[in-house]
Amino acid sequence: MTRTLRILLATAAVLVLGVSGQAMAQQKVRIGQATSSLSFLPVWSARALDSFKAQGLDLEWAAIPGGDPNALAALDAGDLDFVAVGSETPLQAISKGQPFEFIMPLMNKVSLQLVVSNDFMQRKGVSPKDPLAKRLAALKGATLGVSAIKGAQDRAGRWLVAQGGLDPAKDLNVAMIGPPPALNAALQNKQIDAFMLSPPSGAVVEQEGFGKVLVDLADAFPKLKQQPFLVLVAKKPMSAEKKALAVKTVKALLAASAATVKDPKGTAAAIQGKFFAKVKPEVVEAAVKDMTDGIASPRFTAAGIANVIAFASETGTKFDKPLDAKKGENDFWTNAIIDAAKK
Repeated sequence: MTRTLRILLATAAVLVLGVSGQAMAQQKVRIGQATSSLSFLPVWSARALDSFKAQGLDLEWAAIPGGDPNALAALDAGDLDFVAVGSETPLQAISKGQPFEFIMPLMNKVSLQLVVSNDFMQRKGVSPKDPLAKRLAALKGATLGVSAIKGAQDRAGRWLVAQGGLDPAKDLNVAMIGPPPALNAALQNKQIDAFMLSPPSGAVVEQEGFGKVLVDLADAFPKLKQQPFLVLVAKKPMSAEKKALAVKTVKALLAASAATVKDPKGTAAAIQGKFFAKVKPEVVEAAVKDMTDGIASPRFTAAGIANVIAFASETGTKFDKPLDAKKGENDFWTNAIIDAAKK
């Protein structure tokens, strides 16, 4: 064997070992997401920007049929490492004594928007520029389309009507329509007057020209802008290995959030190109820009937890036992993983 051949073989062996080492270094993390809503913005950004790979993680992401309850069930069974869900359902489970803990806020505001048809605004003589009181008063007798009767959209809609001094039981009609595409079609075909969803649904309707966002809940009600509406949840107690995985996962999400806040247009383009190719780029960009304030300060506070507990109660969530936001720190919510990820 010549000296040149030995060098070539040795170099090839080093390269193979290097590639193998990199492959072995990739640690699997399994994250379940309750819905495909873009309001889980840090997760979409991290997937689009490959932030997990930068932390040595091999992401297994799954949209979980059946929403938050099924996602939590999969987490409890050990089929997932973490879940991205609305905060209301795990709080309800925690009040029953189930072992869940919030480890990162994914959207620190209620991202729901009330979207109405042009036909409704014309009939009622109302527009998004009118005072809030007039916009809420216009909802008397309106038909709100929802994905599930007594679900989150139904309860939030009735809560909104009540803020305008209307009777949520009598002054709002609720129709079970189905998932977001069905709600969009029903609004366009004048079967319903309104629906309540997170972005980009409102931006899609405005782009297509048959409706407008009449009320952005977080903009209209300041306390809804100071609560962890969507959260990353772990099962407790976490082993040392699972905590280390949580830190890497949160580090990837924090990096993606920072990149999104710094360059929302660029991140939106990456998300649109990779996951929402059928949605116009400007629609995704508008939705991302609308939600960047909800990811700019990814940290829990006792006041924010108290707000989300209060909002859940006001919208009809029943807790088996009272939850104390302040005493809940390092029990059902923690900043320890975020702090470790920032070091």
